[in-house]
Amino acid sequence: MNLEKQQNIIKIGQISDLHIGNGRELVQDIDVCGNFIQALDAIQKENLDLLVLSGDLADDKALAAYEFIAEEMKTYKGDWCFVPGNHDDLFYMNQVFGISKDIQNGEYFYKKMIKGRTLFFLDSSQDRISKDQLLWLKSEALQVKGEALLFVHHPPCYAGHVFMDSKYALQNIEETQFYLNPIENIRYVFCGHYHSELETFFGDKKVLISPSTQMTIEKDTPYFSLKSTKPAWCVIEWGIDFLNRRVIQGD
Repeated sequence: MNLEKQQNIIKIGQISDLHIGNGRELVQDIDVCGNFIQALDAIQKENLDLLVLSGDLADDKALAAYEFIAEEMKTYKGDWCFVPGNHDDLFYMNQVFGISKDIQNGEYFYKKMIKGRTLFFLDSSQDRISKDQLLWLKSEALQVKGEALLFVHHPPCYAGHVFMDSKYALQNIEETQFYLNPIENIRYVFCGHYHSELETFFGDKKVLISPSTQMTIEKDTPYFSLKSTKPAWCVIEWGIDFLNRRVIQGD
């Protein structure tokens, strides 16, 4: 790889579905705080350009969950951001993280520029992606020269996870795909929510679903089945003409 291409590589960490409870308490007998700290400590060594927490930061919308995360993130020296998930509370998120400038009509969506390239972040915390957000994304993406990435908590398609597809899929998949499909310069969509490492497609879009730091759920059973309580997270390398994702399993 030549020097110019190396310099244009953007390195992004993704930690998803933390499910922090009311402070340091266990959640479903899992040390979710310890799992998150393990992931954060490990990812801190990756020399990232950006760290994304891709939803369900809290387990049950508790203020103390965001206060715990904010305290831990004081140790993180790089740029970071988040999208809300269906277990999150935007009022408390704003109270702790001060995100009001990017909240419109009760939804948190925005874009970031990293090394001259664009990343979009949408809000699916109501189990759907609103038409207002999709129209905004379409308009903004048209103004971007070159490829852009999209992060959102819910996958915008079914993903072959029998339990999550049947119980907790995005509620307006068809509408979302109607607006996303024509956006030619968004080819990769990064999500969480399904508590499993998955890759799938709709149209020409590749959907990369991050595992969770809370737990991994079996994908081939129609009922909830716990596979692991070991944390897992992702590191993404995005270049001018390539994208690579590493999934890392903790202890």
